[in-house]
Amino acid sequence: MVFATMIAALFADPSLAKPAEYLPKGGLGGKAVRVITKQPDTLTSFGEARIHSSTTLFDIQAAEVASPQVGDQLTVNGVTYVIQSEPMADSERLVWTLDMVPL
Repeated sequence: MVFATMIAALFADPSLAKPAEYLPKGGLGGKAVRVITKQPDTLTSFGEARIHSSTTLFDIQAAEVASPQVGDQLTVNGVTYVIQSEPMADSERLVWTLDMVPL
């Protein structure tokens, strides 16, 4: 697949992606992966209030991690994060977006 090859090239680019250590919940089978970091601000409505908060999202190739789960961990630049909500796949099922919080 040409598109999968292009995605792999993006994750191999040291300007875009960072090395990370992926550890499934339960602690067995950790592996080295590459991630692309996104830290957008979000606005959440709660009744009449709007809450402004920062988020930490990591994109990871499905070829490296087939089925990430809530509670799995990533260590990036010495900081460990845990997946806090269900991972979201892109339309081609090539990239997972992981909503993370630091431990």
